[in-house]
Formats: sequence, C-alpha cells, structure tokens
Amino acid sequence: MRKIIFYLLLSLLFVSSLFGYDYTYSDLGIAHRISQIEDKILLIMFSSPSCYYCKLFDKDVITNKSVQEFLRGNYVFVKIEPSSYKTTFLGKSYTNNDLFSAFGVRGTPTFVFIRNKESITQVPGYMPAEDFLKALKYIIRVVEKNYKEPFDSYSKKSDDLKGYPKIVNVDKANSEYILKYDKNAQLVSDLPKDIDVYKVYVTKDEDVAKKLVELGAIRVLLVK
Repeated sequence: MRKIIFYLLLSLLFVSSLFGYDYTYSDLGIAHRISQIEDKILLIMFSSPSCYYCKLFDKDVITNKSVQEFLRGNYVFVKIEPSSYKTTFLGKSYTNNDLFSAFGVRGTPTFVFIRNKESITQVPGYMPAEDFLKALKYIIRVVEKNYKEPFDSYSKKSDDLKGYPKIVNVDKANSEYILKYDKNAQLVSDLPKDIDVYKVYVTKDEDVAKKLVELGAIRVLLVK
C-alpha cells in the first residue's frame, strides 16, 4: 500500500510539473519589487479556479517552452486568484479580492502589464500560445525601443527576439532579495561554462557582467 501511495504521489508531482510554470509568483508585492530591481515588466494574470479559459491557458500556453523562456528572460509573472490573501503593493495593503477591484478586472483571464509604477496595458481574454508569445515580444519592443508598428501588422511577421540584454546596477540588499526570492537568479563570480540567456545573473565582477551581456544574457545584475 505504501508503494502504491508513493507512486501515486510521484505521478501527481509529474503531472503538476507538466501543467505549470516554475517561476510563477502568487504575491503581487514580492513580484512587483523583483520586477523593479531587475528592470523587467511585471505581468499580472488575474485568474479563477472555475474559469475554463484560465485552465486552458495553464494547460496549453504557460507550458509552452518558447513562452516560458521569453517570460523568464523579460518578465516577472504573477498569478492572482480570488482569496483573502494579503499583500502590500505600492505602499497599500490589499487582499487578492481587493486587487480584482483595484485593477477593474471584470472577467478572467485578464492580463495587466506594469513597468515600475506605470500601467502599460490591460488585455482581457485568452490567446493561443503563438499569439500570446507575439504579444509578449511586441510589448517588449514597444517599451524598450519605442516600436511604432501597429500590432495587427507586426503579428503577421516572424520575430526571433529573445530580449534586449542589459546590465542593471543593484546594491547589496536588493541583490540578496533577488537571490532569496527569484528562483531564476544565479550568483556568479566567474563566467559560467554554459550560459542560459534567460537566467538572471548576479555578480560583483564588472568584467563578468559585461561578458555575459555580450554573450546574450538578457538580464545581469551588477552588485555595487
């Protein structure tokens, strides 16, 4: 009986790993601070356990390898579901239920894009993985490079964008916060043998930081 239970638990863990994104946050306050430190866009998904299209997104979109890689490199992703869970966002205390009202969310899924303290856009509804990835890349181009082409015409083109590599200067306290809360972050003192361009590298060595960016690492935090 114990062996059966053990294998059932393993099966459940395997299934859950197939239908998820390991770098999903559930606390908006933590996710927002990470996005500010790393100079990334915060992507909030307002979801509901009873929402058919939310479940479809979890099954078919967030599990897509290309979507996951682009999110890891360029966004901080947080999923908010209705509950009494409390967080602090922009100096105010909210429950998850409050957040739905604060952002004017009327249906799920709804995606909210934020840069620092400013809202970029809000997108209601479900998109297939290919379309969702295009939207993610388009928003990065607009925010980082002031891209002007309308999305309708842009979406018809192929786009191999991985992101725009940059070094972000951080202090010790913020670097420690990132290493504590961001599972995608790695502290390095030398150039890694195998570079994952979608990982967040944290280093005190300016030469290592510059080389990582030259080799395509999208986000490097240089501790000053």
